Amino acid sequence: MNQIVKDPIQKRIEYISLALWAGLCIISFLTMGSSFAQGVFFGGAICLLNIQWIYRHAKTAVMLEPKRSTFYMTSRYIIRLSVIGFIIFALIAWVKVNIFALLIGLSVVVLGITSYACFSYIFAGGD
Repeated sequence: MNQIVKDPIQKRIEYISLALWAGLCIISFLTMGSSFAQGVFFGGAICLLNIQWIYRHAKTAVMLEPKRSTFYMTSRYIIRLSVIGFIIFALIAWVKVNIFALLIGLSVVVLGITSYACFSYIFAGGD
């Protein structure tokens, strides 16, 4: 069985996102306090775990026949969305994390993609 290797760009984006997450956690802890940093931490953890979960499901779906892969990805999408929705609800309702901090943490991958795009545009000469 062939092993699917992650694209180097995907790896870089994951590393950038992880570094941004750690930096945001540290900065928010030092400037906003522990409750705000807790929201950033949980939001980033959910976001990064969700991306890994999506990657695993997509890697498995590619190996399946087309009709099975469509059902597989759809069912996994519904399960993933439900689980993450419940976790976010639990964090807001029961743990009482700061919603703005949670949103900042949840956007870590978007910030990583944007940062990678900006850096690659600058180093490519601004074509």
